[in-house]
Amino acid sequence: MIIAITDRAGGSRAIGDIQPCGRPFAHPGLGFTWLKFPMAVQLEPLDKPPAYLTAFLAEIAVTVPGQTPVSLGRAQPNISLALRTIEQPLRQPFEMWLHLSGEQIEALERRREGQRLEFHVNLSLQIHYDGAIHWVRDDVRFHVNESDWAEILRQIGYLDRLIVAVDLPLEAPEQIRSAVQHMRAAHQHLIAGRYTDAVGVCRRAMESLHSFADDATAKAIRDAFATSIETRKKMTPGQRAELVRMAVHHFSHPAHHEEPGKPAEVYSRQGALFVLSAASGVVWEALGRHREAPAGPGSPQGASTS
Repeated sequence: MIIAITDRAGGSRAIGDIQPCGRPFAHPGLGFTWLKFPMAVQLEPLDKPPAYLTAFLAEIAVTVPGQTPVSLGRAQPNISLALRTIEQPLRQPFEMWLHLSGEQIEALERRREGQRLEFHVNLSLQIHYDGAIHWVRDDVRFHVNESDWAEILRQIGYLDRLIVAVDLPLEAPEQIRSAVQHMRAAHQHLIAGRYTDAVGVCRRAMESLHSFADDATAKAIRDAFATSIETRKKMTPGQRAELVRMAVHHFSHPAHHEEPGKPAEVYSRQGALFVLSAASGVVWEALGRHREAPAGPGSPQGASTS
């Protein structure tokens, strides 16, 4: 962004510019988020008469590839910013802070759909020079790739607040450890916007828990559910939990195995959230069954635990 003044003769003179000086970052508040855009003013030497820069404001818009920008709101400097040109070059870093509600971040995530973002900081300021006031306005852009945006979501604890069902045990026995590792990987895919990958990894987590019910037991559970309402009512909690595992496994199948003659399935963020939350519940339930199961061999875990 070029900063220019007009002298008494009507000529224009550039006295500096404003540029991004880093990547956007965020800080959580109570029920809202500060999204911060680091910038710097670089002023050329100008002393007689000096120019004064005041009234920094910015309208922030955001876009993703192939879409038109949408407004996010107005940002203001993090400090009371008033600058004066001097005999030497002057550089002044500052940040423009944008207030975002949780609903705005959620709407932005839906719009983003795992893609990179481009923020338009439409910055305006006043220049007081030689008895006149000049308005300057221009667009400063910040390009934020998927990993950088994922880091911003981590900074504000976005998914921790909105997806409470994906808590996972820090320690897990050998029989469940692989499933926990898959779930952590799926969570990272979700943060980065790789929704189909997140669903596919959840399927592998469900496959790793298959040992909790062998093929014969799994078939008996499916038959019990499909036969009649009476047989469904008699199913134990362990059988019902295994049925949920099979349902998540079935729902996420297209993310892991392409069907011949069908286009590859592409899962939305909502689909990934659904699978991740359900799969997390299955992992916790399996952990509980493992802790309660008898130590001896032959205990039909997942089929008879109540």
